[in-house]
Amino acid sequence: MAVRIITDSSCDHPFSKQQEWDIDIHPFHVFFGDDEYIDGQNLSRELFYELMKSTPELPKTAQITPVEFEEIFKKYLEAGDEIVVLPISKEMSGTYNNALIAKEFFPDAPIYIVDTLNVTFALALIVDLAVRARDEGLDAKGIYDRINDLKGRVRLYAMIGDLKYLRLGGRLSSAGAVVGTLLGIKPIICIRDGKVIGIDKARGLKAAYQTVINYARNDGIDAAYPVYFGHSDFPEALEELKQLAFEQLEIGESFACDIGPIVGTHAGPGAVGLAFIAK
Repeated sequence: MAVRIITDSSCDHPFSKQQEWDIDIHPFHVFFGDDEYIDGQNLSRELFYELMKSTPELPKTAQITPVEFEEIFKKYLEAGDEIVVLPISKEMSGTYNNALIAKEFFPDAPIYIVDTLNVTFALALIVDLAVRARDEGLDAKGIYDRINDLKGRVRLYAMIGDLKYLRLGGRLSSAGAVVGTLLGIKPIICIRDGKVIGIDKARGLKAAYQTVINYARNDGIDAAYPVYFGHSDFPEALEELKQLAFEQLEIGESFACDIGPIVGTHAGPGAVGLAFIAK
């Protein structure tokens, strides 16, 4: 018997982690017009951002269906395994509810589904902590309880670098995008109660990096847990933010993620941020 950890590609761990950590990262489907792509299979991060920069409208993503979850659950349950599912926040996608629907086909099975309240590199942090708990010897219920205890302390702060994609998504008027771009305005976002919200604005990249750092400092980072950094096609910003973070914050282990299609569709290229467990 094994404990199987299942997540989705919105966590933005590279798919190579499936073998390295013995987990399942179920891919989302992404649609640019009539063209369908599968995250990590025929859609790399590089291709995704190339397509984003040339698209007149935002791509669409398809949530993971109950049938897909049912097939995964059946395979592992027949092998006598326990299952922990760590999907994108239920406030952002129907994936969590679809996992619950699939679980109904196995009413007495050891399937534990967490509303993680998170996405992208914050979800990557949660998956990392679940894998560590499994490797410590916790069973599925123990992992479920630990993640539920910790998820309320997960924080993500990030800067949005290009206002074009907020305009395309209807979150900003065309006039607002033009003026904001001319002034170098960078929105600052966080995840709160499972939703992405705007909390601040900064003028210019360096001020935006510092604003992100300030929010992290105000919360306080628990250095007993890793810090995850993330960026969307903006490695230079990632390095600058990391340098500031290590100079000003208490950080132990750290890792970096490339933001993929699920969040990249709305944030666009040019976003950067960090996620951590608050004290």
